[in-house]
Amino acid sequence: MKANLKSRGVMDDSAYAKVVGGLVALLITIVVAIMIFWSASPNIVSSDTQSQTFTGYTLPVGPASQGSNSSAWAVTITQLPASSGATNVTCYNATGVTESWPTFTLTHTRIDVAAGAADGFSQVNVSYTTKASADAGGANTMATTVFGLLPIIAIVVLGGILIGLVMVFGTSGKRRG
Repeated sequence: MKANLKSRGVMDDSAYAKVVGGLVALLITIVVAIMIFWSASPNIVSSDTQSQTFTGYTLPVGPASQGSNSSAWAVTITQLPASSGATNVTCYNATGVTESWPTFTLTHTRIDVAAGAADGFSQVNVSYTTKASADAGGANTMATTVFGLLPIIAIVVLGGILIGLVMVFGTSGKRRG
């Protein structure tokens, strides 16, 4: 019977030491992971919308002229958008306070608009969600969830260590054979 208990590690002090050592290592790993996340989280790209304004376009002059708006035009934005669906192009005429939303083609960071696709405008506003922020949004949500749960796991591990220590102290007066 004693040999059977010893083979299962029930009465073995070295088994207790290994379990407590493993739990302490897990607790230290959790604490280090939380500290790394807290130091890295301000540098994670947020999922806010980028906005850029392009000016210098000529408004139509006279009944026959279409100005620079009659030809095809393109703008190059600074960051890669998540998709064309996450990109909004608005043509704005400050003089007549009109807006139009032309159809466009998105190729990497270049936005192309066909000739005559927008009403007369003097400014182009582009708002978009970047691919980096779209990718980081999912990772940040997952990391926030995981690292939010890690303190709870750490408390449970610490409780397990304390219960293990109480069990060892409770059996310290008995001689195991």
